[in-house]
Amino acid sequence: MLSATESLNKPLEKPFRDFLNATLGDKRQHARFLNMLSMLEHMGSRKIMLSQMNGILTQDILKHLAEETRHAFFFKREAERLSGIPLEGYPDGHTMSAASGRLYFGRLEAGLTTHLPPDAHRETGYLWVSLVVELRAIWIYRLYQQALAAANLVLSLKGVIAEEDRHLVDMVARLSEIGFNVVEFLPGAGLYEKERFEKLLSALQRGAPYPEPANPTLSIAISAMPDSQ
Repeated sequence: MLSATESLNKPLEKPFRDFLNATLGDKRQHARFLNMLSMLEHMGSRKIMLSQMNGILTQDILKHLAEETRHAFFFKREAERLSGIPLEGYPDGHTMSAASGRLYFGRLEAGLTTHLPPDAHRETGYLWVSLVVELRAIWIYRLYQQALAAANLVLSLKGVIAEEDRHLVDMVARLSEIGFNVVEFLPGAGLYEKERFEKLLSALQRGAPYPEPANPTLSIAISAMPDSQ
């Protein structure tokens, strides 16, 4: 599945690498990108919780929830370390392409779950969306790790990538157990997700204007942030 994802997304690899290289050269934008990754991981953990509130919270689901929450914390911590100021929540000023990130996740979830069989197992929607998201997350994090290493930046995503890899294996195994044919549905889902991600990448490439916050104290702190590594 990972090799198929890489092949499908080959045309997006260079544009995304170019975006990463430009972003890593600007501390302000890099911090906002990290905060966006934190936001997406937080959204993932929240959707797991909401989707399973009326189900049976198994040990595996709770483990997945805890790890996604920890990933959100990891990226938030690194964003604050880089910016040198607290980044409360995910407002536009601190979060790159926040609205596009939310739209990506929302439309992806809606599109992947709308056509599930009415008699599908109650875990199917959560597992299916998680699987498709894990494939994109691994694709992003691997390229991001390569860019970090090339820029000689001391930030390792190896732990996050290893956990996402395990999540992917777990999703596939559980979907197979409950009778969902991943092989049949994955090609169409991959194309659908790619279209959603292309829109998000376009927003990232455009680079939303960096609004000045209303808080004057915060404005001073932000203006003091170095613009480059």
